[in-house]
Formats: sequence, C-alpha cells, structure tokens
Amino acid sequence: MTAATLHSIGPRRLLTLLGGRATFRLLLYGSAAVLVAAWSREDFNAYAAAVGAAGWLSMVVQSGPEKAALTLIPRARRTRDQIAGMLRAVVARVPLPFAAAAAAGLVLAPHATVTVYLLSVAYYVSLGCGMLGVALHRALGRYARDTAHFALLGVGMIGMAGLAFTAHIRPTGYLAGLLTLVTALNLALLRGLPRATATSTAAPGPERTPRRTLRGVVAGTVVLMGAVDVMGNATVGTLFVELSLTPHADQSGDFYMMILGWGFATSVVYTLQRIYQPRLALRMGSAGAGQVRALARRVAALSTAVSGVWLLLAGVALAGGLAGTRSLVALGALLASLLPANALAGLVVFVLENTGRAGLRACAKAVVLSWAVVAALGALVIPFAGAAGAVYALGAQGFVLGTVLRRHM
Repeated sequence: MTAATLHSIGPRRLLTLLGGRATFRLLLYGSAAVLVAAWSREDFNAYAAAVGAAGWLSMVVQSGPEKAALTLIPRARRTRDQIAGMLRAVVARVPLPFAAAAAAGLVLAPHATVTVYLLSVAYYVSLGCGMLGVALHRALGRYARDTAHFALLGVGMIGMAGLAFTAHIRPTGYLAGLLTLVTALNLALLRGLPRATATSTAAPGPERTPRRTLRGVVAGTVVLMGAVDVMGNATVGTLFVELSLTPHADQSGDFYMMILGWGFATSVVYTLQRIYQPRLALRMGSAGAGQVRALARRVAALSTAVSGVWLLLAGVALAGGLAGTRSLVALGALLASLLPANALAGLVVFVLENTGRAGLRACAKAVVLSWAVVAALGALVIPFAGAAGAVYALGAQGFVLGTVLRRHM
C-alpha cells in the first residue's frame, strides 16, 4: 500500500478524527464549568493562573515532534521504524522528571502554590507527550488510536471534575488525578510503537543512512517545525503572567475561560492541518508547489490587512469603555472577532513550514518576533485594560506573522 493510499482522508475518517477531538474539547469545557461551581473563586483563580501559565509546555513536547513525524515517517521507507523509535523515546522518557518533581511537591507541600504549578507543568508535559504518541500512530497509518485516546481523555477529565465537586477535591488533588490519567493513557500508547535501536536497521550499502545523520535530520526538523506552536502557546502564557502581575490579577479566571474557547477554535484548525500535512508535504514536492505558494502570498497580505483593521477597531472599543470589563460576553465577542485574522496567519505558516529548511527558519524567526511584539504590547495595555487588554495584545500576532512571512512566499 502506497503512502498516499495509507493516508487518504475520506469523509468517514475525517469525521471520526474530528469527533474524538470534539468530544475531548467539549468535556474539557464541561469540566471547567464544573470546577467553577466546585471551588471558591480564590481556588479557581489559582488553578487558572497555573494552568494558563504552563499550558504552552504541551506544545514544547508535542508540536515539533508531531509535525516531524507526520512529515518524515509517511515518506520514509528504510528509516521509518528508526524515526518512529526516536520519537517514541520522547513519549516514554520526557515526562518522568516532571512527574517526579510534582510528586515530591505533593508529598512535601500538598496545598502550596508552587505544588499547583509543579503539577500543572507535569500534566501539560505528559499531555503533550500523549498527543505526540497518537500522532506517531497516525503517521504509521493507525488512525483509530487517535479517536480512542482523546475520547478517553475527555471522559476521564469530566470524571475528575465530578469528583472535585462531590468529594471537595482542591486544585492539587484534581491536577494529580489528571496527571495519573494521562500517564496511564500514555503507557497504553507506547504499545505497538517501534523502539529506538542502538544501531541502524537500514539496509547496508551506499544507501544506508547513519544513525547520527538521521538523528540530526529529525532533531533539526523537530526544532524548526515546533517553534511556531511553542511560541504561539508561550505568547498566551506570557499574557497570563503579565495579567497576574497587575491589579487586574483577579481576572485570570475570566481570561482562562476565554482562552478555553479560543483553544477550541484554534484546535480545529490545528487538527485539520495535521490531518492533511502528509498530503501537503507531497504536494509541495510536485509541480503544483508554485500555485500553493502564490495562494499563500495573497493570504498573508489579507492577514496583515484584517489584523490591522482589527487592532484599530478593538483599540477604539477599549478606549470607549471596554477596558477592564468583567463581562464574559464582551470578552468572548472581542476574542471571537480575532479568529479570522488568526486563521489566515495560521494558513500561511502551514504552507511555508512545509517548503523546506528556508521556510522553516523564516517561520521560526517570525513567531519569535510576534511573541516579542505581543509581550511588549501586553505590558503596556494589560495594566490599563485587564483581560480585555490581554486579548487586544494577542491581536498583534496575526499582523506580525502576515507582514513578515509575505516576503518569504
């Protein structure tokens, strides 16, 4: 069976994959609503600040390795199991020190703020490794594991929220339960994945790929392809930190609820991109690459224009009384209005990062610059406008990405 056939995305497979992710997201939001009812505002704000600041770490261990797996493994022949084995080691080993630190904090200071942060870090690292695990199964043609993993994760999450409500479990206990759940699911994912071998299993002769060379190719692809999503999530984490250091720190919970909705919308786009990434990689190596790049160039220009208009109109709204608002409806409307510009910028990045090393480097530089601009704008606006200012600062991301990446298409 050819790679194109193995990774063919028909309506049934697409709906099944989206169904598993949608189940997870809906139960995630349901669990957040249960936690609002179960905890005091002080406990929920402490939890929201910790998970908001640590959430980007899931992308550190997921995004780059996942994109590398979905690009390299479907096209590999002799080195397929080697690449999968190298990335399997990330799923198996990376969460261990973080889980150990969280366990130590839970034993020594179960109700301390630092323990909440340690548990949040360990949970998100393990969650990211689990997402990498299902991506490896998809890269190997096993799409059913993706749906099952996310459905079970969502059910377990809402179950833990129910325990927090009925048994009065506080944030540390809730996060410890989530960490245990994710660890168990990750162990299940490791079954069936090739193990990393000490020596190359490629056929001998002039076509043999040395293990050191292959490791360098995988590592370089991981770093460059992961930069976009890592810095995107770090941008949101930075805004949480900036908000927590202002007189509007009690709006961390409000901002967290908004980011949950934002995460749902962006996760749909991200999931579709990852589903179709192997096919795009093949297309960019064919005669149709020029047409794709021309389309992306026009989309980049549109992203810059839409983002610029949004920043102007949203700035007027802040000055007109939206600054400092505690209305979730107003914050939700402001954030929802930003989605089109964000989706346009994301499409440009998606195309450019599949054009080769030069495109990957351009994307990495652009996202670092966008993080710096958003952080600087947030430092100026958040002390004045609170959570609404954090949303406004996030709007600069699409403007910077569209402006910078248009020159590289």
